[in-house]
Amino acid sequence: MTDYDVYGTHTHTTSELARLLTGHLGLAFTERDSDYRGVYQVAYDTRGRIEVQPKAC
Repeated sequence: MTDYDVYGTHTHTTSELARLLTGHLGLAFTERDSDYRGVYQVAYDTRGRIEVQPKAC
C-alpha cells in the first residue's frame, strides 16, 4: 500500500530542503529532472522513497 504525506514550505528551495533532510534523516538525495514535474530530489531507504518536489503551478 502506498502512503503519501504532503508538506509545503515557502522558505526553502527543493535543494535546500533535501540538504536539511539529509542531515536529519541520514538519507542521500539525488537530483532528478522531469519534463512533467521539473527538477526534484529523491532518496530511498528500506522503508521506501522520499521525494522533495516543487509545488505544481
